[in-house]
Order: sequence, then structure tokens, then C-alpha cells
Amino acid sequence: MVTDEKINDAAVIRYRLGNVLVWLGVLVWAPFIVLRIMGEQPSMSLYLLLHLLGVMGGSRLRAFARKELGIVAPPKSRLRIFGHGLMFVGILVWVPYFYLKAIGQSVNVMDYLPYHLVGIFGGMALLAIDYWVSRRKDMNL
Repeated sequence: MVTDEKINDAAVIRYRLGNVLVWLGVLVWAPFIVLRIMGEQPSMSLYLLLHLLGVMGGSRLRAFARKELGIVAPPKSRLRIFGHGLMFVGILVWVPYFYLKAIGQSVNVMDYLPYHLVGIFGGMALLAIDYWVSRRKDMNL
């Protein structure tokens, strides 16, 4: 018999699985980097596919689980909005890269990767600061 407790447990498991998928999507680059350091030329397409599947799939899974658990989204703050915007811009950095690749121009991935990482890590840092600030406010209330 399906009970609320079982549904809740399944949502928690989905949330945790989403976290695991996000981390696996990020950490898929570790073997790629090691192979590059060793002088190999691994196909970036496979690693990019695994990265996107892990990060996007995991984030969607977490979002569905949060909705199922009834977890309210944190209130919008300037730090949170700016953090998400910075992450969005960090992702958009790849648009010109893939456009230039599509039209056949030679493009070096290292010309775009630093901007991507600054956007993603900068956005994550702002979200972490926002979380810390909101927790301190909640504790002081």
C-alpha cells in the first residue's frame, strides 16, 4: 500500500540521487583532465554529454523532489538573483564557441573555459553567501 511516508521517502531518495548526478556530472571532467595531462587527446564530446546529462538531469530531479516534498523556494534576494544570473552568463559563454565550431572555424576550448568556470563558480559563491546571510538572519530572529 502506498502511504504518504513512502511517497516522502521516494522524494528524498530522488533529491539525493539528483545531488549524486550533479556531482558525477561535474566530476566526469577529472578523467578528461588527467588524460589531457598525460598527453592523450580524449574526445570532448563524450565527456560533455556525460557532464550535461549529470548536471541538467540531477538539477531537474532535485527540483521535482523539492516540489514533491513541498520545500518552499528561498526568498529572492539580490545576491540570489545575481548569482543565478552569473551562472546563466557562464553557461551562455559556450554559445559563440559552438557557433564558431558549427561554421567550421578552428576554436580552442581554453579560450572559453575560464569564463565558464568564473561564471559558474562565482554564481555558486554568491548563492552560498546568500544562504549563509539568510541563515544568520533566521538565527537572529
